[in-house]
Amino acid sequence: MSLFPRRAVMTGASILLFLGPALAEETTLAAGAGYRRPIAEVAAAYEKQSGDKVLQIYGHMGQVLAQARESGQIAIVCGDRKVLERAQGATFERMVGLGFGKLVVAYRKGLTLPKAGDLTGAEFKRIGIPDQANAIYGKAGRQFLERSALAGAIDPRLIAVATVPQVTGYVASGEVDAGFVNATDAIGAADKIGGFVAVDAKLYDPIEIACAVRAPTTRTAEGFVHFLESAQARDILSRHGL
Repeated sequence: MSLFPRRAVMTGASILLFLGPALAEETTLAAGAGYRRPIAEVAAAYEKQSGDKVLQIYGHMGQVLAQARESGQIAIVCGDRKVLERAQGATFERMVGLGFGKLVVAYRKGLTLPKAGDLTGAEFKRIGIPDQANAIYGKAGRQFLERSALAGAIDPRLIAVATVPQVTGYVASGEVDAGFVNATDAIGAADKIGGFVAVDAKLYDPIEIACAVRAPTTRTAEGFVHFLESAQARDILSRHGL
């Protein structure tokens, strides 16, 4: 006869059932500052569904990539797909496209702007633009000015800053009359600005936004990137202009 009651005997399978589901984990994501709103909303939805935690860092893409290389703690990087593909010192397992970014011109309250070409109007004395050498929408803004032959008239009015959110903030505060930003940021600031108009997509290079998982992947990082392909995530991204 066994010295132990039958109910006390635990097989390997019953031990797994006793332990329950895998413990919650966390992962760190870094992204271009202009996409804070949609990515933060998607991350919150994923956290609610999975129980895992997505820590988030936002900034200039050059800074984001440098931090990803140096810290070793960032598992997911989101931004311009071309920039991610060319990134030095970062190996990615795979990428998931979020959509195509749209360049727009946001303008302050009290003004109207029927189309982007009307920036030459005398009322637009100060025009914000993100870093034209490194920021996605700074580059796109420069391409628009050159390809539309408006650079000569508008360049003397440009106020250069580092990121899209800074431009949006200046438009909202009235420190600049208008500024080049992405549709995502303009939509998020709709109640603080006068409005925005789209720039003809033919006048700047396509901007595909993607999230990339660094190697080696973790369960949580892979889970988040998989969630990006869900209908729920796609609905969020679409509402934010992607």
